[in-house]
Amino acid sequence: MKRRMVALFLATCMSVGMLAGCGSEEQSNESAASGETQNAETEAEAQNEDGGLAWNEEQQMYELEEEIANGSASLKLWVDNEQLAVAVKEGFEAKYPGTVVETEVVSSTESVGKLMLEGEAGTGADVFIIPHDAIGDAMNSTVIGMMGNYDTIIRDRFLDSAVETIDYEGNLYGVPYLTESVALIYNKTLLEQLASEGLVDSAEPAKDMNDIMALAEKYNDPAANKWTIRWEAGNSYMNHMFVTSFGYELFGADGTDPDSANFDSQAVVDGLKYFEQFRPYWDVNQGDANWDTTVVEFAKGETPYLICGPWSLEEIGKGAEENGFEFGVSKLPMFDGKQPYTFSGVQVVCVSSYSKYPAAARALAMFIGSDEIESFAYKTLGKLPALKDGSTIDGLNEDAKVQAFMEQAQFSKAMPSIPEVSYFWTAAEGMYRGVWDKTITPEEAAKKAQEDFEALRVSGQ
Repeated sequence: MKRRMVALFLATCMSVGMLAGCGSEEQSNESAASGETQNAETEAEAQNEDGGLAWNEEQQMYELEEEIANGSASLKLWVDNEQLAVAVKEGFEAKYPGTVVETEVVSSTESVGKLMLEGEAGTGADVFIIPHDAIGDAMNSTVIGMMGNYDTIIRDRFLDSAVETIDYEGNLYGVPYLTESVALIYNKTLLEQLASEGLVDSAEPAKDMNDIMALAEKYNDPAANKWTIRWEAGNSYMNHMFVTSFGYELFGADGTDPDSANFDSQAVVDGLKYFEQFRPYWDVNQGDANWDTTVVEFAKGETPYLICGPWSLEEIGKGAEENGFEFGVSKLPMFDGKQPYTFSGVQVVCVSSYSKYPAAARALAMFIGSDEIESFAYKTLGKLPALKDGSTIDGLNEDAKVQAFMEQAQFSKAMPSIPEVSYFWTAAEGMYRGVWDKTITPEEAAKKAQEDFEALRVSGQ
């Protein structure tokens, strides 16, 4: 408004000339004043860009809202682990004295739905954690906000593959602080024993799943609950490796084409047939293939192989110590000579679009992605930081087990985050469970899964 008034005044002076008293000296003074006004307004606009939030260039952070900085208001945080909640609260309040963080344990898979109910009412979290494949739903329901000026910091710090999961039209929606995938966990001590007995040629982990089936024919004893390999056979996240080994790509090569679920493709049928071959060697109903019968049993030291993720390492580590065995991790073996690709997941820290304190909320989200909390998550919870440079976390680069999971990450693809992925999980779960429990053939299961996916997509449920 001021610039328009000055411009109008100058134009009037110029039109009436000297008779109006607008001499050249006065025009020069007015031009200088206009320039000063424009510069001042430009500086103000720079300071208050991104919804009026002030960015501190020196500290590379948004200035906390006064109510948060002085503790008269608090930030609410939802995380799915009590230990993590305590670590974040204590760390953030120590870094920003006077601030108050209230925590609540909420499952990451339930955060979006809960915020949809509580966000507008003002009782929801300012910061929450979700798996990256829930971002599509979060975007559709408009419960998450952008990270603004933190974008460049996030891109520089975190794995490109993790950042891609939160990048929408060039803007980042969250902090991708953890990554995970499944790999092959093996009992070193038991394999050495089996090698000495001549049941395997080498104590090295199997290079092909066919080798595991061959061992199972000699080692398995169902009556004694002895199995060569265990995994959650009804879990579609785990089982994805079977169909990808035969060329299946969910939602196309880049995972963004909702018209390419392609359950009824030959790759899926072939993968299901190979999957079906394992039932005699891990002969339990899918409903009985759970945490207790896979991870807990492996931790007893009598199972050579387990397919699981880094979230199982704490439980296995305790079991290995109690039962006197060593274990290791390697990338998955080939599947009948073919390379399997696993899903990779990213845990994302998000800022609520309903937050009254977006600057402080973003600062809290970034703190969860800091070395302090990344180190805590790795050392205490057995989580894998999604960092480009692991050297900032003590011991991470020297951890052979972690590096094995990272090696598998080279043969992993991020779970699609388009909204239609929610329909995929439902359809895929029924497909795998039906084949494993022998209630349907691979061909029938693939066809039914495609039909189920399309029906869910049409109904929007």
